[in-house]
Amino acid sequence: MKKELVTNINTFAESIGVPVLVFDNSLRLKYFNQSARNFIPNLETNTSAEKIFSKKRISNQILQCIKTGKIEFEKMRYRTNKGPEVAVNIRDLEIDNTKLAIVTLSDLSPLSEAKMMRTDFVSNVSHEMRSPLTSIRGFVETLKGPAGDDLDKREKFLDVIGKEADRMTNLVSDLLSLSLVEAKEKRKIKGFVDLGQIITAAFEATELRARNQGKILKMKIEKELPEIPGNQDNLFRVMVNLIENAINYSGENTIIKISAKSIQKEEVFLRPALKITVSDKGDGISQEEIPRLTERFYRIDRSRSRDMGGTGLGLAIVKHILVRHKGKLSIDSIKGKGSNFNIYLPIT
Repeated sequence: MKKELVTNINTFAESIGVPVLVFDNSLRLKYFNQSARNFIPNLETNTSAEKIFSKKRISNQILQCIKTGKIEFEKMRYRTNKGPEVAVNIRDLEIDNTKLAIVTLSDLSPLSEAKMMRTDFVSNVSHEMRSPLTSIRGFVETLKGPAGDDLDKREKFLDVIGKEADRMTNLVSDLLSLSLVEAKEKRKIKGFVDLGQIITAAFEATELRARNQGKILKMKIEKELPEIPGNQDNLFRVMVNLIENAINYSGENTIIKISAKSIQKEEVFLRPALKITVSDKGDGISQEEIPRLTERFYRIDRSRSRDMGGTGLGLAIVKHILVRHKGKLSIDSIKGKGSNFNIYLPIT
């Protein structure tokens, strides 16, 4: 192959951000870029296509493409020795009367992961909906029978049906909220907000619930907090979710503290920010479970969460809102002593 031709191919291949392999009409590898080496280790020039690809069909398609400019299979997949599955795309190229085949590889791992996440999400939603629906159906059938004439049982069953209906309503509401938050996650924040007002509003919205469960809310906000870029409704939702979470999982007759202050930087957040902390004296969370708390539908205690009307989406919503605000959530917890949920929101 002419030196000038090789140089042109080298320049072309390295300018492309995906793995590229170039084969001649003898199915020998004439060039590959660094991205291709990252995908397929130990690549060497003049290696045959059959040796590189475990599927003979791929080498046959490369040869057919060089000869006719066409391929029979537009979509082909190949799993490398390192594990990731890749899509193989073949196109012909002729330079200075030299026929070549350009093979590009696309990593399918992110796509596979996205499909798995979608499947898991649908499965989880189905499971969460099936349980209350089964319960409602069972009690309705019971009420249609002899139990319908028993006033005490009827009141009891209707109360359960009402709670299960509320649970489904909460689930649908949280799913819609999560969908909206994700849709707007990459949109730039335009306005500024007074975080002190937001925290106060969240405190007032949750205080009665805390009192009804025998818990006390206390708030301590640093004076003259600077305004920060933010969406008022989103940040109000963050605060309500965190306070309600503390109410649900703290012990009776305990104090839940909400504080806010300015910081220059901390080990967790290396820039000027407002730090908001919601502290409870609950059961605490094991270190192994903390990283999973923001996963959708993840619950430490499923039965307790459902009894309280929890959907398992509250902290997932918090996480996505903070991503949009370029903020961060960190959780400190000691088993049996309680937890601190810390939010960091950049001042500028």
